[in-house]
Amino acid sequence: MEKQITNRLGFGCMRLPVDENKEIDMAQFKAMVDLAVKSGINYFDTAYGYHSEKSEGAVKEALVDRYPRESFILADKMPMWKVESEEDLEKLFATQLERTGAEYFDYYLLHALNKDTIKKVRDFNAVEFVKRKQAEGKINKIGFSYHDSFEVLKDFIGDYNWDFIQLQLNYYDMEKEDYKAQYDLVRENNIPLAIMEPVRGGFLARTVPDAQTVIEKAYGPAKSASLALSYANSLEGVYIVLSGMSNMEQLEDNIATFANPIPMDEKAQQTIADVMKEINAFKVVDCTKCEYCMPCPVGINIPQVFETYNKYEMFKSEWIIKDYLKEAEVQPTECIGCGVCASRCPQAIAIPERIADFNAIAEKLK
Repeated sequence: MEKQITNRLGFGCMRLPVDENKEIDMAQFKAMVDLAVKSGINYFDTAYGYHSEKSEGAVKEALVDRYPRESFILADKMPMWKVESEEDLEKLFATQLERTGAEYFDYYLLHALNKDTIKKVRDFNAVEFVKRKQAEGKINKIGFSYHDSFEVLKDFIGDYNWDFIQLQLNYYDMEKEDYKAQYDLVRENNIPLAIMEPVRGGFLARTVPDAQTVIEKAYGPAKSASLALSYANSLEGVYIVLSGMSNMEQLEDNIATFANPIPMDEKAQQTIADVMKEINAFKVVDCTKCEYCMPCPVGINIPQVFETYNKYEMFKSEWIIKDYLKEAEVQPTECIGCGVCASRCPQAIAIPERIADFNAIAEKLK
C-alpha cells in the first residue's frame, strides 16, 4: 500500500544543525526529527553527498533507527557525477541502503542532472538500473533532480516515464524565463513536482535590507521565509516543498507557515514584485551554498567567499570582507582559475570570474 504524504513540508537533510566542529549535531537533529514527526511531517530527503557524505548516516540514527519504517517516507539520490560504469550504480546504491538502514527508498532520484550527467544516465543505463530496483521492491517511485537549461530538460524529459521530478523553484528564480519554462514543461507532462530551494539557500529569508522592509510592512517582522515558502506551496502540481532546516527555530517557523500559509493574493503578488525590485538593485552572486563546487583543488571555501561577497554588497561594510579574510584558511587570491568549480555549479555561476571580482574589491579595501 502506497504511503500518503501527511504534510506538504518536506524535511531536507542538506543543511542539518552542526556543532562548533562543523559536525552534525545529532542531539539537535534528533529533537528536530521528533518535532517534525509530531507535527505531521513524514517526508525526509537526503543524498549521498550531503554533509560530506554524512547525512545518510545521520538520517539512520535520527529517523530510521527510532521510528517504524512504515511511518515515514524517505527520498535518496544516485550521485551520477560519481558513476563511471554500470557496476558503480550497484555499488553506490548498496552503500546508500547500508548507510540509511532503510531497506528500501520511497522516492529515489538521479541526482542533479545536467547535460553531462544525462549522458552518463544514457551510457550506463541508469534508468534501467533504478527500474530494476523498483521491480525488486527497493524503490517505490523514480524521478530526478535537475540543474540545467530548459532545452536540455525538454530533450530528456520524454525519454522515460517519470513518477516525479524535483526542480529548484522560488519567486526569485521564477522571474527568469528558463525556470518558468521548465516548470511549465513539467506541468504540461503531468508529472508530480517536488520543489527544492524554495528559500534559495536562505537568501530569500535574509535578503537585502530594503526587501526585508517591504515584507515587514506587508506582513510583519520575520515573515521573509514564510512568504517564500507560501509561494512555493501555492504552485500547481507540487506534492512536496523541501526545506533544509538548520535549527529548531527554522523548523518551528516552517511548520507554522505550512499550517497557515500566506495567501498568494493580489497583496502577496505586489509584495513579491516590490521585493524583486529591491533585490535586483543589488549586485549579488546567485549562490545557494549547495557545495557542489567543492572541494576546490586549492582549498578555497567557495560558498563562504560568495556569502561574504553578498553580505558586503548588501550592507557595504568593509569589515565583512576584512573579517572573512582574517579567518579564511585559504585566501581567495589563491584561485588558479581552473574552472572545475564552475563545471559543477547548478546555478551556472562563472565562479573564477566572480572570485576575481571579490578579490578586486578586497584589494581596494586594503
